[in-house]
Amino acid sequence: YGQYDQSFDSTMMDPNIAGDNNKGGRGCMVNGGNDLERLANVHLTKEHHGGYRCKLCTKYCRDRYAGKRHLEGRHFPTDGGYTCNNCGKKLNTQKALSSHYQHCPMYAGHPVL
Repeated sequence: YGQYDQSFDSTMMDPNIAGDNNKGGRGCMVNGGNDLERLANVHLTKEHHGGYRCKLCTKYCRDRYAGKRHLEGRHFPTDGGYTCNNCGKKLNTQKALSSHYQHCPMYAGHPVL
């Protein structure tokens, strides 16, 4: 019913704060950068040796930017909150949008199929 918190003692995480990481089940929806910044303030903890740790699943992230990408992609999707300016495709994360731009068929320099 809870999730293992990935700590060295393998204790169970409080199920009230555990995210459903396995089957696409997600928490609340994110509405862009400001919401993501607020979520990062709540759900990321700065480690004493550097980096950040997700309070929802205990994943370690090397920096705050990676932590925010993790929160958005794993726990709080946007449900199509990012739109390609070239072709209008809707994507769920900033990272997905950035990756899409590299291959967008409507982007200047790419042939339209």
